[in-house]
Amino acid sequence: MKGFLTLCISIIAFCIIGFPVAANDTEIADTLESVIISAAKSPVAYTGLKRLDRKDLIAGTAVLGTPDIIKVLQNLPGVASGMELMSGLYVHGGDGSDNLFLLDGVPLFQVSHLAGLFSSFNTDIIRSADFYKSGFPARYGGKLSSVVDVTTMDGSMEKFGGSFSIGLIDGRINLNGPIVKNKLSYNVAVRRSWLDAITAPILAVNNSGSSTKTKGGYALFDSDVNLTYVPSQADKINFRFYAGTDHFNYSKVTQEKYYGKEMYNTESGVKTNIKWGNLAASSSWNHIFSQRLTFFAILYYSKGYSDISDWQKSNNFSDEILTSDTFAETSESSANAAGLKSTLVMSFRHHNISAGIEYKTSWYNPSHTTENTKGEDVITDSGSGKYLSHEASAFVEDEMTYGPFCLTAGIRLDGYFTDGTAYFRPQPRVAASYNITDNIIAKASYEAMSQYSHLLSSIYLDLPTNIWMPSTSIVKPSGSHQAAAGIYARISKNWHVDAGGYYRSIRNCLIYSGSGSLFPPIDKWEEEFISGKGRSYGAELEVKYLSGKFLGSAAYTLSWSERRFDELHSSWFRDRFDNRHKLTLTASYRITENIDINATWNFHSGNRVTVPEHVVNLPGTGTKFLFSEPYNAKMPDYHRLDLSCNFHKKTKRGNESIWNISIYNAYCRMNPIFMRTTMNIEDKPVATVYSIVPIIPSFSYTLKF
Repeated sequence: MKGFLTLCISIIAFCIIGFPVAANDTEIADTLESVIISAAKSPVAYTGLKRLDRKDLIAGTAVLGTPDIIKVLQNLPGVASGMELMSGLYVHGGDGSDNLFLLDGVPLFQVSHLAGLFSSFNTDIIRSADFYKSGFPARYGGKLSSVVDVTTMDGSMEKFGGSFSIGLIDGRINLNGPIVKNKLSYNVAVRRSWLDAITAPILAVNNSGSSTKTKGGYALFDSDVNLTYVPSQADKINFRFYAGTDHFNYSKVTQEKYYGKEMYNTESGVKTNIKWGNLAASSSWNHIFSQRLTFFAILYYSKGYSDISDWQKSNNFSDEILTSDTFAETSESSANAAGLKSTLVMSFRHHNISAGIEYKTSWYNPSHTTENTKGEDVITDSGSGKYLSHEASAFVEDEMTYGPFCLTAGIRLDGYFTDGTAYFRPQPRVAASYNITDNIIAKASYEAMSQYSHLLSSIYLDLPTNIWMPSTSIVKPSGSHQAAAGIYARISKNWHVDAGGYYRSIRNCLIYSGSGSLFPPIDKWEEEFISGKGRSYGAELEVKYLSGKFLGSAAYTLSWSERRFDELHSSWFRDRFDNRHKLTLTASYRITENIDINATWNFHSGNRVTVPEHVVNLPGTGTKFLFSEPYNAKMPDYHRLDLSCNFHKKTKRGNESIWNISIYNAYCRMNPIFMRTTMNIEDKPVATVYSIVPIIPSFSYTLKF
């Protein structure tokens, strides 16, 4: 689509620069005093598990006044963030499309807003999040690199409450309370941006008195609705619904009038309309048979979709006759999944056994149409496809605890059926831990993972032109093997040290070439994938200091991420996000009971780009650029300081109000976004780095009631 990428980058730059439970299915549920079932975490040996609660998610800098769970995860060791300010997640050498995002057990296709500036998760309703980068339990499958398992809050069974927040570019409201006391409750959260409301008067002033009218705007909308029903002390039923939508439109149209052999009233210009988003709905049941036996089941539906239209028209008036050239392009795509998952958990003295089955059917509907009109000639090109897949899985896992030793052994078996082709993938999972002392634990894990859906994207932005497609007889599933080990020590009351390492290999690692177009060719998309291998390995160190009012941590990662595609290069080469060194320093200090300050400093080695090293002019073939290998150059190193301060206050009615002031990129480091290569007067390639993200101050106000 002509000019589409420019429009996307422009709207992002405008936003940045223009304005300074579904109970976990392996957990044992207990009945509390108010007959509400909650999850009780059992000891686990998983090496790469990070559990985040609400305090972790809302602490620190809120970019543009909006807290974001993905940006919190980006600070963890072993995770690369990708492009500046975006919500990318590249875990242990992953490509960003291989992360499993679950919202109350429902897999999501779209997990970001505004090309990745914000994630789709509204922190107002999030209770906790489990993040796995290794040591995956057998109940998870379908992706290679990581699992982000987000659980939202049930509404209060006792009293009405909620919160209201207003930030730099959006507002949020959360309401919850009982419908039938101690039996039925609700929790509703809504988030809406107002960039469209800000831009509308600006454009109206600009259009005043002009025959050319420019219109445009962007809006994001999120809504979460949770209903919780507790019919008895042994049962809990949840109904959950999520809808997230992005809408971007832009038009620049000139009204024209021509006088010739007849009078012509017409218009010329461009119009672009883009709408994309995600839907998720689920119904879950948690039942306690006894203290040793629990059951969990969930029925869900998920959909990711995009609807794009572009219109361009130009007029030619000669010999008193008007002729017009019109170009119209539409692209619609959706990825849908419906599934049923059930888990039975049995607890014994030394064993915690979980077993379950899962069935999921997915269907994909991409379509793309172009119509080019020149005078009386009309050229139409359209393509569409419908793809259906079925996935049946069974898993069993045993957490065994004998004194200081804990072993979790499990296996997941996937059967994937599509296009007359069947794939069977056994995936063993093993994790072990040993308490060397009361304060020192050694852990190790191994897992095999498989991925059956693939993202068609030719750019490292989460754009609505990206399309999810299934594995077929031509495009086979991807797989990975990962081993990890580490030492987790509590040196003293205040000091905690975690150190570990990992090695990961990827088979049938895929690169989508996309024919250099933002829109994938639907009729031949399978031919655009290049298959190869991947590997990543590294070491991670995290040191924490916890003492009363002060909390501090330092997380360092030394890593390698490499690819090998024989069609591109004959040996291993470094990946785009092969950030050799990464260091994150965080500090939080509570000055008084009502004031706390936070600081985060990020550093990582520069992302890699492909730069021509030599230029050769051959007779009959023109200019040729020569490269030693893909991603042969490193951009300047990245570093940034974020600051924030929270002011807490009790209102006259006893409610809590919070003012948050945040500064993103406090010392205004102009970090590189992308690199462009041009030729100088001596016909030698010259690389130029571009930066667009300066210091960004923001604020938000939250009232809890």
